[in-house]
Amino acid sequence: MIIKKDFTMCDNINNVQLKVIDYGHATSGREWIGNIVTPPYARLYFIIGGDPYIISEGKHIPLNVGSCYLMPTGYSFRYACEDSMEQLYFHLNLTDYSGADLLRSCNQLMEYALGAEKIRELLQHSERDDLLGGLLLRQELYNTLLILIQKYNIRLESVHYSRCVLLAIEYIKSHLSLQLGITELAANSFVSESTLAKKFKAEVGMTIGNYIDETILFESEQLLTKTELSVLQISERFGFCDQFYFSRRFKSKFGETPQKYRKIKPI
Repeated sequence: MIIKKDFTMCDNINNVQLKVIDYGHATSGREWIGNIVTPPYARLYFIIGGDPYIISEGKHIPLNVGSCYLMPTGYSFRYACEDSMEQLYFHLNLTDYSGADLLRSCNQLMEYALGAEKIRELLQHSERDDLLGGLLLRQELYNTLLILIQKYNIRLESVHYSRCVLLAIEYIKSHLSLQLGITELAANSFVSESTLAKKFKAEVGMTIGNYIDETILFESEQLLTKTELSVLQISERFGFCDQFYFSRRFKSKFGETPQKYRKIKPI
């Protein structure tokens, strides 16, 4: 008997994670209008009814009933409808073992016409509150993403980080604060500051400071939309000197003040 083992494929399968951050069945009239600015996660819209559209880079793009649309992480757009909108939406991240976004190389809107019947099936799965319903829904989300990835020839690349970079990322996530500096990170990663800074920038694609800033703003957005914590409490949690500075930073990232963002809860 000959058995050919491929542990690389095992790693590729086991290390991919689909994280659903938020989802819902949304219906609205003309009040559905707003801006999405460099979002920290992808949006997947399944259009059920109405006449919604988005505007991106000056282009008016109708969202057709029976189709789904993937707006990848970082994709900015304005949304609205002529009269009404109904959709099943998901906010999600597709990541590798390190937490890197596998859709980070995408910079375009992706569309797939799966049909009204299939969307109704997804809606039924989303309305269940049992584990099987969740697994069925997860399977359909994976299938939709794979169809879009293949249709648009998206190349998925998992980044292999150095041990010191992985240790730094883990430490940042567990000690997230604006006060966190490279000296502390280097000490906990067992390398010099210069080595860590160089490797982090080369492998992650941004400086340690920018990575901390981006992570803080992402976590702030989650706390703002999913908890009742005040803006002051959120700003203090991450080490901002005051809530007004936090609000300025938040608006520069998401296009709205924290107070307004919480009120409109863009989908």
